[in-house]
Amino acid sequence: MLLRKAFFAFLSLSLCILIHLTASEYCTKLENASSALQTNPAQFASIAAGAEKFGLELFSLISTQAENDDFVISPFSVWALLLLLLEAASENTLNELNTVLRINQDRQALRQAFNVVQQFLLRKTSTIHVESLQAMYYDTFERFGQDYITTLTTCYNAKVQNLNFNDTKTSVNFINNAINTETKGLIKDAISEADLKDATLLLTSSLYFKGQWQFPFNRSETRRETFYDMNGKPVGEVEMMFQMTPFNYTRMQDLQAHVLELPYGNENRLCMLAILPNKGISVNQVAQSLQKLGVRPIFNKLEEDALNFGEQEVEVYVPRFETSTSISLRGTLEAMGIKSIFDPQTVNLGVLSKSLFVKDVIQSTKIIVNEEGTEAAAVVAAILTNKISPPKFYFNRPFMYLIAEKRSSTLLFAGQLSTPKLLKN
Repeated sequence: MLLRKAFFAFLSLSLCILIHLTASEYCTKLENASSALQTNPAQFASIAAGAEKFGLELFSLISTQAENDDFVISPFSVWALLLLLLEAASENTLNELNTVLRINQDRQALRQAFNVVQQFLLRKTSTIHVESLQAMYYDTFERFGQDYITTLTTCYNAKVQNLNFNDTKTSVNFINNAINTETKGLIKDAISEADLKDATLLLTSSLYFKGQWQFPFNRSETRRETFYDMNGKPVGEVEMMFQMTPFNYTRMQDLQAHVLELPYGNENRLCMLAILPNKGISVNQVAQSLQKLGVRPIFNKLEEDALNFGEQEVEVYVPRFETSTSISLRGTLEAMGIKSIFDPQTVNLGVLSKSLFVKDVIQSTKIIVNEEGTEAAAVVAAILTNKISPPKFYFNRPFMYLIAEKRSSTLLFAGQLSTPKLLKN
């Protein structure tokens, strides 16, 4: 029985490559993302909203499973990988993917929307570097649909490489070295020889992000402090960063949480939304509410409050932390409704091959947050709103965070911090 192994890695760090498309019968060359948006704004909005809803549902389910564990995922990388599978799917498998990804547009609109997002993400600046790469590795002794390979290379700028899967060690080393390079050394040994056993094809989607804070924290202000669980019980110590700076913040009653926007760079394009649940509310409760609310209302409320109340300094206390997560997503995706791709009896990936099914989808993720910025990858916070003392955000108990592109609400990373370990210089 031939197996298909769908694996993807992602992360956060630096360096950026610009995505471009070659004009062909498969895809229309996209010169400018803003022009494409003006031509078909409703199509893009529909696809972007679907990607956001998918990412929030994925996060909510993993948060339920994780309980009090720290984790970080990349909703964008999962979405991008599933698009590669969608290109191979038909009939029941295609219907499942379209339903879970909330896609109601044709393939051409979907491909263009993907590249619009890519252009938003991959603009290189001195303070923000993002790199996204899709890849397909396949057994040199197998034959797959050439149309599918052309679609991947042309429409998704994917790298396609044939390897001798019988020489498992060499193939694994080649793929791991490629992923290590793509993620600037943050993801090492992403796959094992056991992962490649019986496989004939491997799909990967990697995301690398490094962003400098618009307002960096001063290392001399960082102090060791206690971190508490949601009930006020000490669970460990962290290196707590501090600064007092004008930041956008808001109270979201629908989430039962407060939200602080920590911008990267100077373009008002990418940011971290640090979301602190109200006293007695768990991160998972907030995640479930966020799934219903969406990210766009948060950005709207942040902008509204900034206009109404003007620029105010905020005392911010955020732990320096590092989180690594390696997780099988098969069970979560099946719970969301993507089932047939994992079943050799019901799968339909005929555009690629009639003999393949997906064995698993694995994500490896790492995020590092420190004074300079983010690499991708009974004390409660008091929020004071009087004029005498500045508002205070004290992230010394469980909270969640989103790294997002503001215009499209693309979720690059999403995670929760519940039991952080002491991270020193």
